Formats: sequence, structure tokens, C-alpha cells
Amino acid sequence: MKRLCQQLFAIVAFAGFTAAHAATSSSEITDMWWNPAESGWGVNVILQNDIAFLTFFLYDAAQNPIWYTSDVHYQGLNAAGALLWTGNLYVTKGPWFGGPYNPSTVTVRQVGTVSFTSASLGQATLTYSIDGVTVTKSLERQTWRAEDYTGTYAGVLSLRYSNCNPASLNGLSETAGIVTVSQTGSTFAVTLAGATVCTFSGTYAQHGKLGQVNGSVACNNGTQGPFALVELTPTISGFNGRLIGQDQYCQWSGFVGGVTRP
Repeated sequence: MKRLCQQLFAIVAFAGFTAAHAATSSSEITDMWWNPAESGWGVNVILQNDIAFLTFFLYDAAQNPIWYTSDVHYQGLNAAGALLWTGNLYVTKGPWFGGPYNPSTVTVRQVGTVSFTSASLGQATLTYSIDGVTVTKSLERQTWRAEDYTGTYAGVLSLRYSNCNPASLNGLSETAGIVTVSQTGSTFAVTLAGATVCTFSGTYAQHGKLGQVNGSVACNNGTQGPFALVELTPTISGFNGRLIGQDQYCQWSGFVGGVTRP
């Protein structure tokens, strides 16, 4: 089992760098990012497809707040295998917020460049330059409150099986059915009742807007083993996430999602 867990952690580490589906070209980086040891500044990141808009909460040498922004573009993986976005950094000025808006007073000046590198789903490195001064910061997602996924959903599980013994089990497996989620604090369980009934039980952790569950799965056909449910994201319409794990026969990775039942 120890060897299985070590292999699983390697799969999880790699999973953050695979191409995602839906509206983005990479893993989701939309969040409020900060350094917990340096409270008072941060970077707000909004991702749309392959472009992320960054809003910086920074201060000048006199400790006055200044508005910096950047639209960074996804470059793929860097030499170290991390996700990379790069772009230009701008400072903007405009009319006083309490008076009439005069667009002629708005100015935009490029002050430098930005690179945002994500080595995992929860950590990132931000490097930016402002008028010749270069700064590099280690960041993590800022977490305010844990999401609650408790409910019943119409769901589907889509997994790709590999390295199976016997090899005939390799391939795509998809199951549709009723998904029931129970969550109490950090205790989390997902049961998918389809042709096979499987329950994924583990410990839940919130990292910014994303959730993660690490635990073990047991199915009524006898399969069992460790798993990680990562990049777990809820909306009023349901939830989705990536599932990585293995049982006594195969390694597997894929996606799970559920639509809220009205």
C-alpha cells in the first residue's frame, strides 16, 4: 500500500499540468493569491481561456497604494514543467472616484513585465518588474471559508485506466448515476450509484476557491485503493473535479461531476 500511495502522489503532482476542459486552456488559477507572511498586499487573478487578468494591491516607497494591472497569456509549460503565464505590467491613473468621470484624465503606462508560474494547484511564483525594480514572490491561494458540497446530484464518472493487470482492463470507463455527497467539517464522502456503487471517503481541504479530498475508495465489486480528488469546484449548478487514484488492478485518472438536482 505504501508503494501505491507514493505512485499516487506522483500522479497528483503531474495532474495539475495536464490540459483542462471547458473554458480554460490550463488548470484554474482564478483566485486571490497572497503570501501569508506578508499580509497587506496580494494579486487577484481572473482566468478566461488562455488569458489571465492580474490586479496588484501594491504600495509605493511612500506607502501610498498604486493600481497595477496585467493581462498575462498562457505560454504552456516552462523548462521545469510548471504552468507559465507572461505579459506586460501597467500603472493606471484616472479621475477622483467621488466626482464626475472624465475619460480624458485616464492614463496608462507600461512599467515592466510579469510572469506567473504555477508549480502546483495551490502554490505559485510571481515575478514582476516596475521601472527597473524586479521582485519575486512565493504565493498561495487565500482561503476564507470552506465550501459545502453536501447534496444529491445527477452525475458521471469518466476514468482512463492504465498499467492494469490484467492488461485487458486498460481503457476508458464511464459511469452515470446518482451522486451523493456528505460533508461534515473535513470529513468528506462521495457515493456514485450506477452499475457499480463506489464510495470515495477522505479528508477535505480548501485551497482558495478549489477543494481537494485525499482518501480511499471502496466499490461493491471489490475494488479499493487510494485516491485524490483535486481542483474540486462548486457552483449553484453542481460541481466538477479531477480524480486520480489506483486500485489493486489499475492506475486511473479522469473527471467526476454532478448536476444539482432541482
